[in-house]
Amino acid sequence: MKSILVIGSFMTDLVIQSDRFVNEGETLIGNSFGQFTGGKGANQAVAAARLGGTVEMIGKLGTDSFGKDQIASLEANGIAHSHVMFTDKTSSGIGNPQLDCNGRNRIVIVPGANFTFTSEQLIALEDVIKESDIIILQLEIPIDTVYEAIKLGKRNGKIVLLNPAPAQKLDLHYAPMVDYIIPNEHEVVQLTGGIVADTEPHIRGAAEALLKQGYNNVLITLGEKGSYFKNASTEINVPAYKVKAIDTTAAGDSYVGAFAYGVANDWSIEKTMRYAAAASALTVTKMGAQPSLPSKDEVDHFLEERKTAI
Repeated sequence: MKSILVIGSFMTDLVIQSDRFVNEGETLIGNSFGQFTGGKGANQAVAAARLGGTVEMIGKLGTDSFGKDQIASLEANGIAHSHVMFTDKTSSGIGNPQLDCNGRNRIVIVPGANFTFTSEQLIALEDVIKESDIIILQLEIPIDTVYEAIKLGKRNGKIVLLNPAPAQKLDLHYAPMVDYIIPNEHEVVQLTGGIVADTEPHIRGAAEALLKQGYNNVLITLGEKGSYFKNASTEINVPAYKVKAIDTTAAGDSYVGAFAYGVANDWSIEKTMRYAAAASALTVTKMGAQPSLPSKDEVDHFLEERKTAI
């Protein structure tokens, strides 16, 4: 099995659940509150590790209780973390997901220590990249550090997966160095300059636009509509599994981590997408980011119950 290195963010999620989203100027009484370790990078690392992947995490934390909780989570999930950095200049990253009764979310983040992770600090860790096979990246650390990670990954012959979230405009110079770009339907709008992936022709058009930008393989996650893959020779649609959503906060991260796990096992793209769809479906049935990420046994049981062959 190939090894996975996640270079990215840590966030502690302070989650508020209410019947609906609050309006401007309104005070709304919520139903529940929870505190969970999260962050796109850490979530994706935990997602891959719980499925059985060999995973290491590089990122930056504050010297506070949130940082200690994050390290404890990495250790509990068997994720190597000896190169995680710390700063006493700012707090660890914080996220504030707000959930409605249908499990939909709105999230505000304060990156904190994540945004002090410099490209120079990453260059000093190139040997860690050399020892890995697959690099997973997101956009909750400085964009220059992400670009440096893409360069280092490609220079050392690694498989580079980019989850372009939160959405922002990207320098297309780096597109050909990315093996898989994995946006959701909202991020696609930003990346393509306005294509809304709401119908099959529009989804295909969005993927074609990203391929023209230079990306090698495009995988668009579409929530309850499933996921869509396209490269120069292959097109694959995989439907989502129908479940009762409780909290969608880490669904995308679960999908990315599970997809990386499939790549690490040299599975076919379709098998990998179906496995990732199952992991993502299980994730939305529980509260919290990392607490909701399923184990390999849970995913296998889920697929067996539905008699789904992957």
